[in-house]
Amino acid sequence: SFFATPLPNIESPKPVSRPPPSFRRLLSLNSPEWKHGLMGSLSAIAFGAVQPVYALTIGGMISAFFAKSHQEMQARIRTYAFIFSLLTLLSVILNLIQHYNFAYMGERLTRRIRSRMLEKILSFEAAWFDEEKNSSGALCSSLSNQASMVKTLVADRISLLVQTTSAVTIAMIIGLVVAWKLAIVMIAVQPLAIMCFYTRKVMLSSISTNFVKAQNQSTQIAVEAVYNHRIVTSFGSLGKVLQLFDEAQEEPRKEARKKSWLAGIGMGSAQSLTFMSWALDFWYGGTLVQKGEISAGDVFKTFFILVSTGK
Repeated sequence: SFFATPLPNIESPKPVSRPPPSFRRLLSLNSPEWKHGLMGSLSAIAFGAVQPVYALTIGGMISAFFAKSHQEMQARIRTYAFIFSLLTLLSVILNLIQHYNFAYMGERLTRRIRSRMLEKILSFEAAWFDEEKNSSGALCSSLSNQASMVKTLVADRISLLVQTTSAVTIAMIIGLVVAWKLAIVMIAVQPLAIMCFYTRKVMLSSISTNFVKAQNQSTQIAVEAVYNHRIVTSFGSLGKVLQLFDEAQEEPRKEARKKSWLAGIGMGSAQSLTFMSWALDFWYGGTLVQKGEISAGDVFKTFFILVSTGK
């Protein structure tokens, strides 16, 4: 037969979905720097204890003004002033050791990942580099950004995680030692305070992000009008362009008005819940002081320890 046969239906290859890299694998790449990781973690644990001790010192400083004699008040204030000075020195030293060791880990990991990425890129065929997404600029950007992202994921987050865990644990232990009944009540409402601060942060960031996205269309119209200003002027389309720009602004304006109401209600509710939890803490603390179970200084110490750490 002389009839032409149809061309075979060649489907384009589908992108292969690979599982995301595990955090354990990233840590294994950083295993040669385990000594720096250990030093950085110990420094982060020690620095995490600085904030609870600082809050305990503030509470003790306030309670020092309730001393019965002037000499006792002066002696306690000198002691707390010395503790503040010591915390200042320790904060500088521990921060330096912590961030140096984790930065060293991150830089070594970045160098190792970039070396492996470049080695893999150079093993590809020449046709792979002809694709637009594999241009030299895109590959250099990928080598720079993705390796730095891994550094942030591993070194910086481990540092913050160890420091935060240490601060929360030590704050709870000190609070329970100073006034365990009041500390239990404050720990019970602590998730509410954390949720309030997190809600405020998320709302502020989401409002700005949504507003920028909503302005993209009007920005595009303005850029096109400026770029083609001769055509707009020659055809007398200035009024039409301004009308399109104003119409594009209308939807973001309505969205911003609605978001402002929601943000105001949400942030106001979060702040009111925070103040209500503080009122509960002081009310219960005052009840315990009235019963003679704890002193007024213990109330201030426990409050500052758990509230400052929760932030």
